[in-house]
Amino acid sequence: MLRTFVERKVRRQIVQRSLIISLLGFAAIVVMWNTQALAGVVHPLRMFINNIHGGLSAFAMQISGGSVESFTLSEAGAYTLLFRDGAEALIMSAGYLGSALLGALLFYLVNRAPHLLRGLSIMLGFFTIGFLALFIRPDAAGDWLSMLLCIGFGALLIFLGVTGAGDINQLRSRKSVAQIVLSIIALMTALHIVLDLPAVLQTPAMSADGNAITNPVAYFADYVMPGASVEVVAYSWSAIAIGLLSTAFYKGIIRPLRQIPNNDDIV
Repeated sequence: MLRTFVERKVRRQIVQRSLIISLLGFAAIVVMWNTQALAGVVHPLRMFINNIHGGLSAFAMQISGGSVESFTLSEAGAYTLLFRDGAEALIMSAGYLGSALLGALLFYLVNRAPHLLRGLSIMLGFFTIGFLALFIRPDAAGDWLSMLLCIGFGALLIFLGVTGAGDINQLRSRKSVAQIVLSIIALMTALHIVLDLPAVLQTPAMSADGNAITNPVAYFADYVMPGASVEVVAYSWSAIAIGLLSTAFYKGIIRPLRQIPNNDDIV
């Protein structure tokens, strides 16, 4: 009986702790994203998320019959894609909606399957460094500090994965640190469209010379869904992102917490 009581208590503590981490992580993201003084701290995270966005857009181009002529990233994390053909409806929506889906899935795995934390951290670390190595040229960008920050971020993820042993119920353990970092990454990725809303609602679809797409949401509204306003598309995609993350939150935290029996049957 005592063993059952202790097991339930530990399970409840772990899930409750995941809930607290998620809420605090969300609050931290809102503050960091909107505080200019913290731009240096947020920069590696912004670049990581934009890398996912650009990668998903390029993937959508290829699977929809198009081809990617070139793919480059600036030191600020903004990507430039030169492409031919492809389904515009899929290409323009893949970045934000794909990020929402991947972020929600990562959030679910981080909180529902903590035994995968180390592997996920290592995989994301190699992705970060590999993407920088393949698509960013520091000699052309000239911003070595940004490069070092982002490489350091990838190395940190790998380090947490390799050494991330310990009790997840102990806040100072490396496994707990890995969970906190991955939870923040998952939330920022899933809510990319929500965090970008101010810029999305103000940036035109095309550059001044008409040769580059500067806002995929506005482009989708103007050319893929004529008649729909940028606000309608942006808020609809935001609602989808919030819905996906809410589902992951419920299945990864709320439902497991509710499934832990009370101790009424222990006498």
